[in-house]
Amino acid sequence: MTQARDSRGAWATPAHPEPVEGMLVAIWQRNIYAIWSAQFLAMIGLTLVAPFLPLYLRLLGVGSVEDVERWSGVVFAAPFAVQTLAAPLWGVAGDRYGRKLMVLRAMAGIGTTSMLSAFVRNVGQLVFLRAVQGGVSGFVAASNALVTASIPPDRMGAALGVLQTSLTAGGIIGPLIGGALADLVGYRNVFLITGVACYAAAVIVLRGAHEDAPPAHARTGGPGVLSNLGAFFRTPALRTTGLLLCTTQIAIMSVEPIFVVYVSTLQVPPDRVATVAGVLFSIAGVTSMLGAPLWGRTADRAGGQRVLALTLGGAALAYAAQAGARGPWDLFAFRAASGFFTGGLLPPLYAIVARSTPPERLGGIMGLTSSAIMLGSVIGPLAGGLLSAAVGIRFVFLAAAAVLGISALGVRGLGAARHLQS
Repeated sequence: MTQARDSRGAWATPAHPEPVEGMLVAIWQRNIYAIWSAQFLAMIGLTLVAPFLPLYLRLLGVGSVEDVERWSGVVFAAPFAVQTLAAPLWGVAGDRYGRKLMVLRAMAGIGTTSMLSAFVRNVGQLVFLRAVQGGVSGFVAASNALVTASIPPDRMGAALGVLQTSLTAGGIIGPLIGGALADLVGYRNVFLITGVACYAAAVIVLRGAHEDAPPAHARTGGPGVLSNLGAFFRTPALRTTGLLLCTTQIAIMSVEPIFVVYVSTLQVPPDRVATVAGVLFSIAGVTSMLGAPLWGRTADRAGGQRVLALTLGGAALAYAAQAGARGPWDLFAFRAASGFFTGGLLPPLYAIVARSTPPERLGGIMGLTSSAIMLGSVIGPLAGGLLSAAVGIRFVFLAAAAVLGISALGVRGLGAARHLQS
């Protein structure tokens, strides 16, 4: 029998089992369907611009290759940096005024800034809009808070694993069609298409997702950012989870800026490097999409700590193997393995966060976990580029493997943390 949360946020048997159970199942499943569809559409839109963004800089007057590389880093990093600071604030707003409202706000904000990006006249304006986009976005944390508030505890990992596939699938399809779309309709029009996709995603959430209104006392008070920070760092499970989210993101993102260059060193013809690199990027996304729901269901049965130790260890071996690749087929196999294992990281981590957080703090704490991921997204590419220049490109993969392996050892803290929570 499905359980519902009592007034303190604990899961308890409802007084009227059959009607409440049927309603609960309908609500959490409907929310997952709606959020999955919306995230999939929004992620396609967001990643449409990835293949041609450096080329768009040339259209805006950036001349030399060195300047394009420099400004590309700034343009890519700007939204992550600002979102790191903004996510906890939006999380608190979600707890007070509604998580569904925050999802709608984020998707509408991304849609608006994307459309405005079609009309910029210089790179400074583009960087400004990308920074604003990071400040108003954060739909993943808001979506997770909205969905996990109604998921039964024994379905948490599986449901979050399914939800994760929407982001991965959108992230695969967007770059694959973005370049062709840019050639067909022009760079600026693709930004307009991104905006339309995000607005459409907002409509799906508006019509399909359900959330009860926050209680009156939450709107007038409730935990603030500093209070959530204190709770986050005082709770071992949350503290450890935040650290793991950051370190794993550092490892995964550290290879991003140098991956295409690495592919070019593996006896790939120069005129095929971009195509081969695109395939290698995509295969990791495909296997991640396949692995996420599988690892999520396994975490529900065997425990999140055990799954995290296994997936982090497997990912560490796969990244170390990539450092020794001698050709594109070697790298294809190792990338497929790394995607399969890294697909199992977020569902159990988010499930641990949801189970360790009181309902009145769920949005704020999810915002803090989003900040941890964004921080890793800023540090990882910067560290990877510096390491590659200093000691060689293969060492970046070994460093990523080392970070993932050390993170696997840190998973032991989750077991102690969960015991302290009980």
